Amino acid sequence: MITKEQLVNRKEYIGASEAAAVLGMSRWQTPLEIWAIKTGVITAPEIDDKLWVKLGNRLEEVVAELFTEKTGKKTRRVTEAYQHPQYPFLRCHIDRKVEGENSILQCKTASAFKADEWRDEEIPDEYIIQEMHELTCTGYDKAYIAVLIGNQDFVI
Repeated sequence: MITKEQLVNRKEYIGASEAAAVLGMSRWQTPLEIWAIKTGVITAPEIDDKLWVKLGNRLEEVVAELFTEKTGKKTRRVTEAYQHPQYPFLRCHIDRKVEGENSILQCKTASAFKADEWRDEEIPDEYIIQEMHELTCTGYDKAYIAVLIGNQDFVI
Protein backbone atom coordinates (compact mmCIF):
# COMPACT_ATOMS: atom_id res chain seq x y z
CA MET A 1 0.00 0.00 0.00
CA ILE A 2 1.39 3.40 -0.92
CA THR A 3 1.23 6.46 1.30
CA LYS A 4 -0.59 9.77 0.69
CA GLU A 5 2.77 11.42 -0.03
CA GLN A 6 3.61 8.75 -2.59
CA LEU A 7 0.22 9.33 -4.24
CA VAL A 8 1.00 13.04 -4.59
CA ASN A 9 4.41 12.26 -6.10
CA ARG A 10 2.85 9.95 -8.70
CA LYS A 11 2.52 12.90 -11.10
CA GLU A 12 6.27 12.65 -11.62
CA TYR A 13 6.31 9.15 -13.07
CA ILE A 14 4.40 6.28 -14.65
CA GLY A 15 3.67 3.62 -12.06
CA ALA A 16 3.10 -0.06 -12.67
CA SER A 17 -0.66 0.17 -12.06
CA GLU A 18 -0.86 2.86 -14.78
CA ALA A 19 1.18 1.00 -17.40
CA ALA A 20 -1.79 -0.79 -19.01
CA ALA A 21 -3.68 2.50 -19.34
CA VAL A 22 -0.66 4.18 -20.97
CA LEU A 23 -0.64 1.34 -23.50
CA GLY A 24 -4.39 1.68 -24.12
CA MET A 25 -5.06 -1.74 -22.59
CA SER A 26 -6.88 -0.84 -19.38
CA ARG A 27 -10.56 -1.31 -18.63
CA TRP A 28 -10.42 1.47 -16.05
CA GLN A 29 -8.40 4.35 -17.54
CA THR A 30 -7.39 5.70 -20.93
CA PRO A 31 -4.01 7.03 -22.07
CA LEU A 32 -5.57 10.50 -22.31
CA GLU A 33 -6.81 10.31 -18.72
CA ILE A 34 -3.32 9.35 -17.49
CA TRP A 35 -1.81 12.25 -19.45
CA ALA A 36 -4.40 14.68 -18.05
CA ILE A 37 -3.69 13.55 -14.48
CA LYS A 38 0.09 13.73 -14.92
CA THR A 39 -0.04 17.20 -16.46
CA GLY A 40 -2.52 18.53 -13.89
CA VAL A 41 -5.36 19.10 -16.35
CA ILE A 42 -7.58 16.95 -14.14
CA THR A 43 -7.27 15.61 -10.62
CA ALA A 44 -6.89 11.89 -10.07
CA PRO A 45 -10.12 10.41 -8.72
CA GLU A 46 -10.10 9.70 -4.99
CA ILE A 47 -10.56 5.99 -4.45
CA ASP A 48 -8.95 5.51 -1.03
CA ASP A 49 -12.34 5.73 0.67
CA LYS A 50 -13.89 2.99 -1.48
CA LEU A 51 -14.61 -0.19 0.48
CA TRP A 52 -13.11 -2.46 -2.18
CA VAL A 53 -9.83 -0.48 -2.02
CA LYS A 54 -9.73 -0.61 1.78
CA LEU A 55 -10.40 -4.34 1.79
CA GLY A 56 -7.84 -4.98 -0.94
CA ASN A 57 -5.20 -3.12 1.07
CA ARG A 58 -6.04 -4.97 4.28
CA LEU A 59 -6.23 -8.36 2.58
CA GLU A 60 -2.80 -7.91 0.96
CA GLU A 61 -1.23 -9.35 4.12
CA VAL A 62 -3.64 -12.31 4.05
CA VAL A 63 -2.85 -13.02 0.40
CA ALA A 64 0.88 -12.94 1.17
CA GLU A 65 0.36 -15.35 4.09
CA LEU A 66 -1.69 -17.72 1.91
CA PHE A 67 1.06 -17.59 -0.73
CA THR A 68 3.64 -18.61 1.89
CA GLU A 69 1.39 -21.42 3.20
CA LYS A 70 0.80 -22.80 -0.29
CA THR A 71 4.35 -22.46 -1.66
CA GLY A 72 6.62 -22.44 1.38
CA LYS A 73 8.22 -19.26 -0.02
CA LYS A 74 8.66 -16.46 2.49
CA THR A 75 8.03 -12.87 1.50
CA ARG A 76 8.73 -9.47 2.97
CA ARG A 77 6.99 -6.14 2.53
CA VAL A 78 8.94 -3.53 0.58
CA THR A 79 8.25 0.15 1.19
CA GLU A 80 10.74 1.88 -1.08
CA ALA A 81 10.05 2.76 -4.69
CA TYR A 82 12.04 1.24 -7.51
CA GLN A 83 13.09 3.40 -10.43
CA HIS A 84 14.22 2.20 -13.84
CA PRO A 85 17.97 2.83 -14.16
CA GLN A 86 17.72 4.34 -17.66
CA TYR A 87 14.21 5.81 -17.64
CA PRO A 88 13.52 7.61 -14.34
CA PHE A 89 9.91 8.31 -15.34
CA LEU A 90 9.22 4.57 -14.87
CA ARG A 91 8.82 3.64 -11.21
CA CYS A 92 6.98 1.11 -9.09
CA HIS A 93 6.11 0.01 -5.59
CA ILE A 94 6.03 -3.77 -5.27
CA ASP A 95 3.78 -5.60 -2.82
CA ARG A 96 6.36 -8.13 -1.63
CA LYS A 97 9.86 -9.42 -2.35
CA VAL A 98 10.18 -13.22 -2.33
CA GLU A 99 13.04 -14.16 -0.01
CA GLY A 100 15.89 -16.18 -1.51
CA GLU A 101 14.77 -15.43 -5.06
CA ASN A 102 15.09 -12.54 -7.45
CA SER A 103 11.27 -12.42 -7.48
CA ILE A 104 8.24 -10.25 -6.74
CA LEU A 105 4.88 -11.21 -5.28
CA GLN A 106 1.86 -9.20 -6.41
CA CYS A 107 -1.10 -9.65 -4.05
CA LYS A 108 -4.57 -9.26 -5.55
CA THR A 109 -8.16 -9.68 -4.49
CA ALA A 110 -11.07 -10.16 -6.86
CA SER A 111 -14.82 -10.39 -6.62
CA ALA A 112 -16.39 -13.80 -7.13
CA PHE A 113 -17.98 -12.24 -10.23
CA LYS A 114 -14.45 -11.96 -11.71
CA ALA A 115 -13.53 -15.61 -11.12
CA ASP A 116 -13.72 -16.45 -14.84
CA GLU A 117 -10.89 -13.98 -15.51
CA TRP A 118 -8.57 -16.21 -13.47
CA ARG A 119 -9.79 -19.63 -14.70
CA ASP A 120 -7.29 -22.08 -16.26
CA GLU A 121 -4.29 -20.04 -15.10
CA GLU A 122 -5.43 -16.97 -17.02
CA ILE A 123 -4.34 -13.57 -15.75
CA PRO A 124 -6.04 -10.31 -16.76
CA ASP A 125 -3.88 -8.33 -19.21
CA GLU A 126 -3.70 -5.30 -16.90
CA TYR A 127 -1.94 -7.37 -14.26
CA ILE A 128 0.49 -8.97 -16.70
CA ILE A 129 1.47 -5.49 -17.89
CA GLN A 130 1.75 -4.29 -14.29
CA GLU A 131 4.15 -7.10 -13.47
CA MET A 132 6.23 -6.57 -16.62
CA HIS A 133 6.58 -2.91 -15.61
CA GLU A 134 7.67 -3.93 -12.10
CA LEU A 135 10.19 -6.45 -13.43
CA THR A 136 11.58 -3.79 -15.75
CA CYS A 137 12.00 -1.29 -12.91
CA THR A 138 13.39 -3.73 -10.33
CA GLY A 139 15.54 -5.92 -12.55
CA TYR A 140 14.06 -9.00 -10.87
CA ASP A 141 13.68 -12.21 -12.85
CA LYS A 142 10.19 -13.39 -11.99
CA ALA A 143 6.84 -12.21 -10.66
CA TYR A 144 4.22 -14.28 -8.89
CA ILE A 145 0.63 -13.09 -8.84
CA ALA A 146 -1.52 -14.45 -6.03
CA VAL A 147 -5.23 -13.68 -5.97
CA LEU A 148 -7.93 -14.27 -3.39
CA ILE A 149 -11.17 -14.61 -5.33
CA GLY A 150 -14.41 -13.87 -3.51
CA ASN A 151 -12.97 -15.25 -0.27
CA GLN A 152 -13.66 -18.68 -1.81
CA ASP A 153 -10.69 -19.48 -3.99
CA PHE A 154 -6.97 -18.75 -3.97
CA VAL A 155 -4.91 -18.89 -7.15
CA ILE A 156 -1.21 -18.34 -7.82
